[in-house]
Amino acid sequence: MSDRRLVAVDAYGFAGTLKPKDAPQLLGRGVVVKATKTFAVVRLDGAAWAVVHDFGAVVFFGQSTGECEASLAHILRTLALEPHAPLHDSFLVEVDPDAKPRIEFDRIMVPEIEAPLVELLGLVLAQSVTMEYYDEDISALSMRVDALARQLQAKGRLTGSSNDATRFVGDILVTRNQIVLTLSLLDAPPLTWEDARWDRLYRELRGAFEIEDRFRTLEHKLRLIQSNLEIFVDVLQHRRSVMLEWIVIALIAFEILMAIYEARGRR
Repeated sequence: MSDRRLVAVDAYGFAGTLKPKDAPQLLGRGVVVKATKTFAVVRLDGAAWAVVHDFGAVVFFGQSTGECEASLAHILRTLALEPHAPLHDSFLVEVDPDAKPRIEFDRIMVPEIEAPLVELLGLVLAQSVTMEYYDEDISALSMRVDALARQLQAKGRLTGSSNDATRFVGDILVTRNQIVLTLSLLDAPPLTWEDARWDRLYRELRGAFEIEDRFRTLEHKLRLIQSNLEIFVDVLQHRRSVMLEWIVIALIAFEILMAIYEARGRR
């Protein structure tokens, strides 16, 4: 009988960003196995691993709940005030020396845990849990847009300036750029360029976590919000142009009245 074992994988997402070069200090232990500007793979006690990503995510392999909480406490002490507890996602690695790598609903089956597997699975899980954070941000933006729409429906006008709405559009564009650039959603990691096996596994993992579909959903929501805001900007600009027209009319009327008054004064 083959020596099978299950390894828990837990991913945590934060609002703040992390410094991969400080990974052992952030976690309170461990030795860096691989480090780049954007992530660090850390070997923990025994057969445990961790991956620290600069966009604000940490993924643990083979750690108990208590061990994860201890590391999270170290991390949270280095961050500014977080709006709420870190978001959490989990997965399983089933290690079977006789198995061929394959992905199932809640786990991946592999003959052994290697550093490249830790790196790729850590990246996809980190992207997944961080996208949940962006989903919350987009939901908050949607609520702001809905409030503006209800105001327009109830009062027939919008309060505030077109500059406020334009800045709101800017917030949306920044959020979209962060999703693409910070999470590197459109770029495959260099590891996949070197070995077809890791490239295939990475693509299968992204498919299992529906990374592409979730990204398109977030992008669609952002585009819808942006489209609505552009309408609000037009409404505010129209209100401003009407106001300017009335000011011009008032000035002309004032000049006419002054001319009439001066004419009467000369009589």
